[in-house]
Amino acid sequence: MKKIMTLILFLFLFTSMAQAAILDFEDLYHNDDAVADHEWTYVMDGFLLTNTSAFPFASLGTEVYGYSGSTALINDNYLGETILTRVDNGIFGLYSIALSELFPVDEDPLADSVLFQGILADHSIISQTFTLDGLTGAETFFFSPDFAQVVSVSWIQSEYFHQFDNINAAPVPEPSSLLLIGLGLMAAIGYRRRSETSSR
Repeated sequence: MKKIMTLILFLFLFTSMAQAAILDFEDLYHNDDAVADHEWTYVMDGFLLTNTSAFPFASLGTEVYGYSGSTALINDNYLGETILTRVDNGIFGLYSIALSELFPVDEDPLADSVLFQGILADHSIISQTFTLDGLTGAETFFFSPDFAQVVSVSWIQSEYFHQFDNINAAPVPEPSSLLLIGLGLMAAIGYRRRSETSSR
């Protein structure tokens, strides 16, 4: 029984990892000196980013000062809120995000903090704050295990504007899916044992 439970756990982790998405926004790449406006929503690999503010998401061209070295999104609104959910409103795990300053000040770094708030399935709220270094280039920040089962995560565009990129998230399989996986695994193990017994 221990082996079966271990295999089910392994299958659960493998399924989650196999469905992991990296929202890298490379489809919005533009090699120029412009700040491009996009839509108020962005969909990729089953995930939805929503900008609830007046101006849409934007991204920097490769020749704009502050370009982080990779295409990133900006909520182009002071105190603008960005919300990450699954398209089907299911549970997901949020593992990491890259953040970079929009206007880096290398000579006199201005540290900026970004507060992330997650909502769990039971409607309780969790939070985590990341502090940027004020320098050019993206930094990767890792979320605590509290963010492994959220239904949404939101954050606000604060005074020192930031860009976000390489959001690492994965859907969490529903309990019914896990049950089916477990039953299938047990059936396969039972079939194998019967085959081994009958061949002796």
